[in-house]
Amino acid sequence: MKSFIEFCIIAILTLFTFACSSSEEAIREQSKGWSVQKLYFEANKSMAKQNYSRAIKVYEVLVSTYPYGVYAQQSLLDMAYAHYKNDEPELALATIDQFMTIYPTNDNMDYALYLKGFVNYSNDSGLLSRFTGQDLSERDANRLIEAYNAFNDLVNTYPNSRYAPDAKDKINRLVNAMARGDIYKARYYMSIKAYLAAIGRANEVIIKYPNTLFVEEALEIQITAYEHLGQLELASSLRKILKLNFPNSYYLNHNWVNNDIPWYAFWR
Repeated sequence: MKSFIEFCIIAILTLFTFACSSSEEAIREQSKGWSVQKLYFEANKSMAKQNYSRAIKVYEVLVSTYPYGVYAQQSLLDMAYAHYKNDEPELALATIDQFMTIYPTNDNMDYALYLKGFVNYSNDSGLLSRFTGQDLSERDANRLIEAYNAFNDLVNTYPNSRYAPDAKDKINRLVNAMARGDIYKARYYMSIKAYLAAIGRANEVIIKYPNTLFVEEALEIQITAYEHLGQLELASSLRKILKLNFPNSYYLNHNWVNNDIPWYAFWR
């Protein structure tokens, strides 16, 4: 039985590979003699019909046949977007990096940076998280950092770009998400009584994200952790800082309690 199932899997994969290669070969055969304008038109037509796999293949033919000029440059950007729409974020990012390396002075560099940020910002590789409402702060931290860096480069290098306003908005969201992510980690460390680790993670919030709403809780986490460690003078000093910066803080009259519920704990 097991060997039969393995045979079926191999057969299906073989047919799939053959179908993909045949499709690509068919497009290459069909497009022989086409001008660069015709290739670009056909690729865009496939994009309009949301046939992203075919669009990618046509763009690839265009770039390999006519590797120089504005059509090849634009095709790389369009191909990157097609990969993104085709649920292939890694290929999208690789294509963007290829474009940025080959054409560093291209007039559309602001869009390339925006697209790189957007793909990282939107990328959600986990199937489960699509149905459980996973918070942005609970995604891959490296993705968030990559998105932030791309958006930040765009805003600083091309402040008048039409993509700059949305990039600024997403930067604010990312900063809050990264701060919230560190708070989640600090809460976790507190829950397992790893107080020094909690203090360190809370300190990351205070230093890296001083303008976010999470600084208040970060200070209180540090105060509570130091109290558990018996470092009452440090806790008292931090409480003065909390009172100075947040005179109406809830924590001045209430103890910190970890009420964090993970996004995946939908049964609680």
